[in-house]
Amino acid sequence: MIISALLPPEARPRLAPFAVLVIVAAALRATSALALVPLLGALFSPVPQGALPWLGLLAAGVAAGWALERFLVIRAFDLGFAMMTSMNARLVDHLLAVPVGWFGAEQQAQAKRALAGAMPELFASSVNLATQASIAATLPFTIGIGLLFVAWPLGLAALAAAPLLLGALLLGGRLMRRAEADFAAASGEAAARTEEFAHAQLVLRAAGRTGMEGTPLGAAIDAQKAGGLRVLWFTLPGTLLFSLAMQGTLVAMVAVLALLYLDGTVDAARTVALIVVVLRFLEPLNTLSELFPALESTHAAAGRTLAVLDVPAQPVPARDSTPGTPEIEFRDVHFHANGTHILDGVTFTAPAGKTTALVGPSGSGKSTILSLIARLHDVSTGEIRLAGHDVRAYEPATLMDQLSIVFQNVQLFEGGIAENIRLARPGAGNAALREVAAAACVDEIVERLGSWDAPVGEGGNNLSGGERQRVSIARALLKNAPILLLDEATSGLDTLNEVAIATALARFGHRTAFIVAHRIETIARADHIFFIEHGRIVESGDRNDLIAAGGRFAAYWNSRRQAKDWTLA
Repeated sequence: MIISALLPPEARPRLAPFAVLVIVAAALRATSALALVPLLGALFSPVPQGALPWLGLLAAGVAAGWALERFLVIRAFDLGFAMMTSMNARLVDHLLAVPVGWFGAEQQAQAKRALAGAMPELFASSVNLATQASIAATLPFTIGIGLLFVAWPLGLAALAAAPLLLGALLLGGRLMRRAEADFAAASGEAAARTEEFAHAQLVLRAAGRTGMEGTPLGAAIDAQKAGGLRVLWFTLPGTLLFSLAMQGTLVAMVAVLALLYLDGTVDAARTVALIVVVLRFLEPLNTLSELFPALESTHAAAGRTLAVLDVPAQPVPARDSTPGTPEIEFRDVHFHANGTHILDGVTFTAPAGKTTALVGPSGSGKSTILSLIARLHDVSTGEIRLAGHDVRAYEPATLMDQLSIVFQNVQLFEGGIAENIRLARPGAGNAALREVAAAACVDEIVERLGSWDAPVGEGGNNLSGGERQRVSIARALLKNAPILLLDEATSGLDTLNEVAIATALARFGHRTAFIVAHRIETIARADHIFFIEHGRIVESGDRNDLIAAGGRFAAYWNSRRQAKDWTLA
């Protein structure tokens, strides 16, 4: 049951008492409605004083029902609050256990919708809809059972009609559900493209694209509009079907009541009262139809939340391993994603305490190798050994403790420069902070901005690309892990800053450095070079030997040296 899956285990036992109380509340409403039959019968009899006990029962049923439904709303609030707090924690914990490679643009949007949208919606629904919808779904059956004791033919008609009406309502919902799922997907795509459109304004205006026409945003909004129209078209058959079922039920029950009156089974006063009961029988079904769009939205939100929780977590070993000498070894590693073979039998060893450069054309698999070392993905086949053990033999925290990473796409957080650097080691003192900042030339940025606490802006947009890289390098140096992974970490730096940072890396050279690089200044300082092409290591050795060999690396090196001297005529 979807509600049980959303609740924390300690709150699930409260569901059964809640369901029992819902049935009791529905029975009290049914009792209040059915009490009208003997009440009116006694009131119009020769002894009208006989109506007083039934009037007392009616008043007691209304009062007890009001008190119980108020209590149910409070219980629904408690259950909703327990669900929201527990599910937020479950989502965060699960997302931390999911492989980082899962977080593509679409998956990020899915996780964001689950955390920021679905949980508040589910909480509001549990408070505002749970009691109303539960009682509305139960009341027709309780009235039908009660009618068996008052006018059994009418009771049988009610019990036969209730599931048919609910079935018509659910069938209409099923017709709508697929259209709404497509609309939700189109809305999510439109939201993502809107964010992209806002961030890409500089590029779009420079290209003369000042409108939405012909852009991904325009296509996404068109798809969203088409999805909205489909929802409307699919709503009409369901609404019509339910409306016809309601009208047919009303006619059938009134016909049964007329026959009972003509047979003399019920008198005029009781017939009037039973007409009111029939209307009370249909009323909650009508209420349920009005709540149904909100219930469908809640069902979809719950589905999105559970879909995130269904994403397989990265396997964790039963027992953690103890890291040894910080070297990296690939053993016949193959990796494919989305049907594309990216690495094909990669085997190498990056020795401890040395700087190893990974060189090759774009798309050859260099960044993938770094992501596999950090276990952002798991290998398809083969083995990656880090500090003496398979990376899969470490708990995630232990593996990450061995690595300082600077990826090509630098991520900074809103806050000051010092705060962004200290993210790697929050307890680091000012002396350690300033040492790595000076090594990465971040002190120049602080001097320009005037303070260590100067805000870097959202995503670091107050800094240039090269400045963001320097902050990221300082952060990696502060972590002081035994293995340093750099993915084009100096690509945004000018020559002077690159030289300064290369010197800093040499000063912190007690660690194993594994660098993906294109620039010859970075490659030249490596102790060992692997040249990768089409997902395979095709050459390896030190720089001078590889140049002397005249192979793929020599051609690459010479083309890079010539590119340094290019000028515009």
